[in-house]
Amino acid sequence: MMNRTSSAVLTLAMAVALPFCAYGQATQIRTPVSFTLSGCTSLPPGMTVSGSGESFVVITTRVDSNGYTHIERNDLTTGSATDSNGASYSFNYHNHASFDIPPGGFPFTVLTTDHFNLVGNGKANQLQVHIVARVTFTAPNTFTFELINIHGSPFACDPI
Repeated sequence: MMNRTSSAVLTLAMAVALPFCAYGQATQIRTPVSFTLSGCTSLPPGMTVSGSGESFVVITTRVDSNGYTHIERNDLTTGSATDSNGASYSFNYHNHASFDIPPGGFPFTVLTTDHFNLVGNGKANQLQVHIVARVTFTAPNTFTFELINIHGSPFACDPI
């Protein structure tokens, strides 16, 4: 299960690994995903939603003639879920992140758009959350986080 903390760690890990990236490289990763959503403010009190599906991640890296590394990361996860009342749902999750990293590594900015949708026949139908954010890294462990747009409660209701 991917959450905001593990996404931030992955982002940092990608930044550290950049010196080893080849020009024009694309990586595709498929992994199973499962989650349990509880404590979401958009769900009825006490309701949980458990789901599973497959994540497909494509990371494209290229270095331009000025030595800047450009990374595009796209995550798409789809699957099915069931709530604690037995209702069925389908879900989709998408995250897009763009990195433009100078030859010296820092500072660099990551722009990310993240959304989660749950659609089905139960009381959690039409759960939709999203966030658009900019993260600027000035050093490996030093960054600022700026919310650009937010819908719903993504920090409580986006389980992926």
